[in-house]
Amino acid sequence: MSLFRDEWGIPHVRGASPAEVARMQGWVTARDRAWQLEIERLRGEGRTAELLGPAGLEWDTFARRARVAAVARAAYAGLDEETQEFLTAYVEGVRSGLEGASCPELEGLGAAPGAWQPWTPLAVFWVQQILFGSFPSKLFGARAAMVLGAEAALFRTEGLSGGSNAYGVGGGRTASGAPIVAGDPHRLFEAPNVYLQVRLACTDPDDTFDVVGMTFPGVPGVQHFAHAGRVAWGITNAMGDYQDLYRVDLRPGGDVVRRSVETVLVRDQEPVEVEVLETERGPVVLDDPEEGWGQALRTPGHDLDDLGFGALLPLLRSRSAADVESAVAHWVEPVNNWVIADVTGDVVHTVGGRVPRRDDAGEWVGWVDPLPRRTASAGGAVVTANDRCMPEFGALASAFAPPFRAKRITHLLDEAGPLDAEHAVAVLADTAQTAGEPLLALVPAELLPAAPAEWHGAMDGSPGAAWYAALRAEVVDRICAAPSLAPLREPSPHGPLYAPWFSLPARVAGALHIILAAQKPFGLDPRALVAEAARAVHEAGDPAPWPEDHRFWPLHALEQFELPHTRTAPATPLPGDTDTVRCNAWIPGTTVTVRGSVARYAWDLAHRDNSRWVVPLGASGDPDSPHHTDQHDAWADGGAVAVVTDWSLLTEEKTCP
Repeated sequence: MSLFRDEWGIPHVRGASPAEVARMQGWVTARDRAWQLEIERLRGEGRTAELLGPAGLEWDTFARRARVAAVARAAYAGLDEETQEFLTAYVEGVRSGLEGASCPELEGLGAAPGAWQPWTPLAVFWVQQILFGSFPSKLFGARAAMVLGAEAALFRTEGLSGGSNAYGVGGGRTASGAPIVAGDPHRLFEAPNVYLQVRLACTDPDDTFDVVGMTFPGVPGVQHFAHAGRVAWGITNAMGDYQDLYRVDLRPGGDVVRRSVETVLVRDQEPVEVEVLETERGPVVLDDPEEGWGQALRTPGHDLDDLGFGALLPLLRSRSAADVESAVAHWVEPVNNWVIADVTGDVVHTVGGRVPRRDDAGEWVGWVDPLPRRTASAGGAVVTANDRCMPEFGALASAFAPPFRAKRITHLLDEAGPLDAEHAVAVLADTAQTAGEPLLALVPAELLPAAPAEWHGAMDGSPGAAWYAALRAEVVDRICAAPSLAPLREPSPHGPLYAPWFSLPARVAGALHIILAAQKPFGLDPRALVAEAARAVHEAGDPAPWPEDHRFWPLHALEQFELPHTRTAPATPLPGDTDTVRCNAWIPGTTVTVRGSVARYAWDLAHRDNSRWVVPLGASGDPDSPHHTDQHDAWADGGAVAVVTDWSLLTEEKTCP
């Protein structure tokens, strides 16, 4: 096996078998992202407090109660032998790579990496996904309904602000005559980045594959975005409603079928015991011991003891859109939109994952089948941006992202000439704001300044963007001040872990187009409120340029646990907005953005080296590496770097095992 790197330090792995490829992938990931691997392993095992002290207790309690590690072990045991061998080889590579790897964070904490197990990658994967579903929003929805009754429906958008884009265009729309798949996932900005670029090539004549793509550090293969030579794919979250919370009786003789106590070790403090309660519907993740009631979380992963890793090897071996669809049949959660295209010209949008069918009492009675699917002609396109892409999506959920991004991408593709990869990336960099039209329509004409009157909606450094951002912030503050919303201004009743879902300003901002369209939302007069806000903005004078008040702010894991950390990531000014295609989400009351595009790609099926990809920051998690932030400028400018697959243009690394 051998390891090569391109000019961006992206690893290109070559091995004589899938196991060799996995072993080298594990080794190089440990060399590039040692801290990230260690903290994600601890998260998956519910053991962060061993390293971080009391700051890790809330997460560890949730991870133990949600049975993250237990489900990962069960899911690993249920895999076929070949996939188990693939995972075991990856873990062996991680163990070897961690020996002597540079990790300033662990050194500063006086700690060393712990032991990875064959099932650890499954736990790492689920840590990234378990809060990505619908149940945290259901907690907020229940709270809002209790406070507001029917008016809680005004907040009816799914999840947190921001979202992902993906599209596929047929060869009739491209310069080469072959399809292009492009997209950009949006998640929490992290330092180092949540996605890692990689190339995996197997030279076994009977099992050849050569795939470039992106993976979660700690998970082998390429799961979500990849170009396998003859076929390419990308994903967005389909917003499926596949998680449920049930009120359960915790008293003796009630709903609990299994009780155990787990000990959480806490650095420099006494251990803490966590009671783990399981019901027929799932583990209890929230409880009120004094009242004797709790809430059990039910997910497909819990129900099936399966996290979808049966898709890993079939994805690597895919040669056609049909192959990718067959691989996606193994997918469990999260429920994703998959945009797929191949060299024969097929362009497909399908949904993969398990969505429960529910009876009138809310009990699960099987899975939604078939899942939505559509295709595009040679002159057509498919676009998905977490929206209700087609009528059949009603079987997946009742709440989706607003249609603004999807409509804008469709418009840009309709207006574009023949696409190449660079133009495909440029579509993803669009910053035109269309979600603000309901707000602008309520501003009295005499309060529209001259510059915004000429503004075409781009959330950039223009005076119009600055004025609009200031006006929106003022409107959101005034809505949040409504007396009827006072209980929702309180912190999350379930603790800091769920605080992002209970932020009232974020909820109001995300649903502003719905709230302003209502007659008397929360007892307010939208027209009068907007007019008063516009006068306040006028009296305050010229606001700062939008990108200056909207800076890239990736969170290191220590910051996520509210622990001290010396930042090495640049606080780059960012254009874009929550509902623009370049979806850098706005957080009311702050001058930073912590959610946005965590990767960007355009896969050209005519020739893979025409493709583009990029991540914020860079390939390495080591601040001393030249590849720690070397992709950042290209990403921040809305661009991407070239994919290079010619082995002769790569540099072989001699230090690998």
